[in-house]
Amino acid sequence: MSLTLATGRASALLPPMAITGTVGLQTSPSFQGTGFGFDLSAYEKFDEQVLLGVQVGQGVAGYPSSIPVLAAGFMRLPFGRVVVPVATGGLGYAIGSGAGAGFVWRAGGAFDIRNGRRSSLLLGCAYEGFKQHGGIVVRGGALLEF
Repeated sequence: MSLTLATGRASALLPPMAITGTVGLQTSPSFQGTGFGFDLSAYEKFDEQVLLGVQVGQGVAGYPSSIPVLAAGFMRLPFGRVVVPVATGGLGYAIGSGAGAGFVWRAGGAFDIRNGRRSSLLLGCAYEGFKQHGGIVVRGGALLEF
């Protein structure tokens, strides 16, 4: 949402934010329990490099029906102009039935491929810890900044 002033410039009602949406696969190291997963995230921008927020979606390694809810971070590294490397991480809880519920964390990286000043394509990979198991998460998606 925004208000348009008489000068034609927009004044944001919300703090500077970014949203992401990613889809892809997660799997355990033994490649059993591979499944589709997706995430939607909302971040507050502290500057152009650091974003902190909440991530929710569906799927954790070995339990594709679980719903992870994480506090997440996204930090652009100071290299590149169009393709910028990113460090990512999150910590939270997976909601699911039986063994599909529990503490979950993710740490990884991505490439932020700039489309313009306010949008990017994302391609990333992370290691995910869930209970005593770990897995690989590979996802691609988009980032929009407000």
